[in-house]
Amino acid sequence: MSSLVIRPASIIDVISIVELRVGALTEDELIGFVVPGESLYSSVKKLRDDWDTENRLKDGLEVFVAEKMGKVIGFIVYNMADLEDNIDNLVVAKKEQGKGIGRALVEYIEKLAKSRGFDYITTDTTENAQGVPWKSYGFWKRMGFEDTGKRLHTNFDFKVIPLIKRLA
Repeated sequence: MSSLVIRPASIIDVISIVELRVGALTEDELIGFVVPGESLYSSVKKLRDDWDTENRLKDGLEVFVAEKMGKVIGFIVYNMADLEDNIDNLVVAKKEQGKGIGRALVEYIEKLAKSRGFDYITTDTTENAQGVPWKSYGFWKRMGFEDTGKRLHTNFDFKVIPLIKRLA
């Protein structure tokens, strides 16, 4: 992975980010795990409209991309303002999954969080109505995140699972 570069995203990356999100996750996979309808990251117009400055969205979220040989193959969205949901989104191109790209993106954010004085970092995933966690659950556990044991109800047919990792 020596050719992997992680950098702050810019508005010119919006098309690549949306292509990644749309290509990595099918709508059928998402049923029962996310809010129904179009995601911010699956709409070029919505994402462009929400872009603020540099690598930040209007609500302060920071976006970083992973590139290999000049092609964006993953992205992560990090929220410094909300300690309950620091990592808001993580997507890796389908054909690049399982190659350490997601791990590299999360480790990048962990170093950034430490440099900004954070003692821990959080994210979440979901579980469907049958209690089956979304496929990212195992990834987050392998990355050292702990399940808080909470299941937060939503107005939809899934629950949110908060996860936390202490930064040493």
